[in-house]
Amino acid sequence: MCKRPKAPGTGVLVFLLLAPNACEVREEAADSPLNWTFTPTLRLGSASGPDALYRVDEHSITLGPEGTFVVLDKGNHRVVTFDPLGTLAGEFGSRGDGPAAFRYPVAILGPRNDTIRVLDGPSSSYKIFDSRGEFLGQEAVDGAFELTSQQRLVERGTLVMRQVGLRLVGTAVSDRLLLVRGSADSLPIATLAKRPRADFSVPECRVLSIPMSPLFDPALVWDARGAVVAVNDRPEYVIQVFEGETASRSLERPVEPATVSMEDARERIGGGNVLVVAGQRCRIDPVEELEARGFEERRQVVSAIRVDGDGWVWVRRHAAPLSEPDRFVTDVFDSGGAYRGTLPDGSPWPAIFTPDGRLVALEADELGIQSFVVYEIGR
Repeated sequence: MCKRPKAPGTGVLVFLLLAPNACEVREEAADSPLNWTFTPTLRLGSASGPDALYRVDEHSITLGPEGTFVVLDKGNHRVVTFDPLGTLAGEFGSRGDGPAAFRYPVAILGPRNDTIRVLDGPSSSYKIFDSRGEFLGQEAVDGAFELTSQQRLVERGTLVMRQVGLRLVGTAVSDRLLLVRGSADSLPIATLAKRPRADFSVPECRVLSIPMSPLFDPALVWDARGAVVAVNDRPEYVIQVFEGETASRSLERPVEPATVSMEDARERIGGGNVLVVAGQRCRIDPVEELEARGFEERRQVVSAIRVDGDGWVWVRRHAAPLSEPDRFVTDVFDSGGAYRGTLPDGSPWPAIFTPDGRLVALEADELGIQSFVVYEIGR
């Protein structure tokens, strides 16, 4: 019988079972270079001044009307807007408990019907503003939502990833992607079941129970735009594409998940995690931590997905063996599902795309100062 080898990396041989005594051998498909160019044209944010951003992530930006950019500046408890030339145009929101204030802003959604929504964690509500920053009201978060930045407004509702059993030990754990169309109206799109979390204690730090996931824990990776949703819910390179609420096609490449060894797990855990409780720092013994947590046998190939305005799917994947420093490349599939090629190392990874086809990437300089950079794509 032919067996599927577990060796990771480009060029490993994959054996396909054809008949009881017949095997065909094929190599993983080589990448087709996609020699697009990326030219930076705008930078949103600076090292200092009123447009400096403090603690943003890839989900912290959306688009406003007439080519404006809207950024949730989480660390400064505000929303800032930039005009089409990248100049600071205004800001709204503040820190506090008032109607138009944020105690801890989590996510920004929009625009829809000329409104922007900001999910405020402690109040468990969306603060709703118009495109000029005028406060319009707030709406309680539906029970199906988690306080996560992984949310998208789509044509038929709001897509949100819900983590079930996240803080429970010994119970089933899963990532679930839900399309929420209204109160008590949620449609499951995809579910990734995971191993239960381990119960770990650190008595010297007065911590008696910490739920900890296995090393190399897989994640439900997804993105959406308009009516297109793309989801990876397994270690293999298989991405399911939905149009509306119907699965329409799969995007696949013969890239095998890297096999994880005990040596890889020890390398990943390093010296163990550090806890800080009431000002006291406690380092968890790495041997005990690894024994309690365990690890997945394969590393997930896909690390992120983006859907552009034309329905093309951009897939960020691991491109180096576990023994080497982590490196990512981007595969691009067209709206029909055909693989168009792989971008060179170091190409910017999109946070969002503009209606005219530009790419907006989150970047940080050597001092860790964050900004969003807008690139023209030369195809």
